[in-house]
Amino acid sequence: MITIVRINKNHLFLKTIPVPDIQCPLCKARGKMEMTFYQLQLEAGWVRDTKKISAAASCNGCQQDVPVVRWDKELDSFYKAEKKQITVKTSFKTGKFGKFLIWLNILFFGGVFLLFAGLFIYHRIAPKQKAGTGISREEQVRQSGQFAAGPRTGDLVLVYLFNDHKQALFRIADINTAAGVIKAIVSDKSIDVPANAGEVPVAEADFKPGHETSFSLADYKNLRITAPDNSRVGNVQMIYRK
Repeated sequence: MITIVRINKNHLFLKTIPVPDIQCPLCKARGKMEMTFYQLQLEAGWVRDTKKISAAASCNGCQQDVPVVRWDKELDSFYKAEKKQITVKTSFKTGKFGKFLIWLNILFFGGVFLLFAGLFIYHRIAPKQKAGTGISREEQVRQSGQFAAGPRTGDLVLVYLFNDHKQALFRIADINTAAGVIKAIVSDKSIDVPANAGEVPVAEADFKPGHETSFSLADYKNLRITAPDNSRVGNVQMIYRK
């Protein structure tokens, strides 16, 4: 939370001393000047007395204040020497408004911290959301690798086809282990990647005769789809087993 507060600068009187035998930069009179020292105080719902010391010079001869930009080396050296001799007390006090701002910021940033901490804990510790068969997408990906290693008839295989640049769903119809070939029927429906088998939007009628194809069993186990002529057809994205 960003709160814009106006900071007032106050100059607390410390002392006034004569400036002996130094010429006034304005009227050239010598021995007529005096210098007043101030301590800087900041105020904005709280009050802080700082270590910063400033000074103002004036001349009793010409009755004028001498701007800092008109100070000569002698006057500036006198100011620096006297400034070193002054000891000021610093302090910090909080008023009612200052306390209100402090508590307001503590509550705001504390709430932000708790919000992000809660989100972090939720995403790191809370169980993954499950649907359908109760298997998360991460678990389905892991199981797809296991299903590919031990294929069964009836498995549903979601494949990305390189030539058509689209996804297609195959159902394994036969596995010829001796020949190293899997026969499958492709669905004529386009689907997305559901999280589990219970969400695959297909029916028996979607796998029509005449849409049969064959691919290598060995490559299938490595999640690759290769045609009988050894041409790479696509990659297995997900395998569903009902």
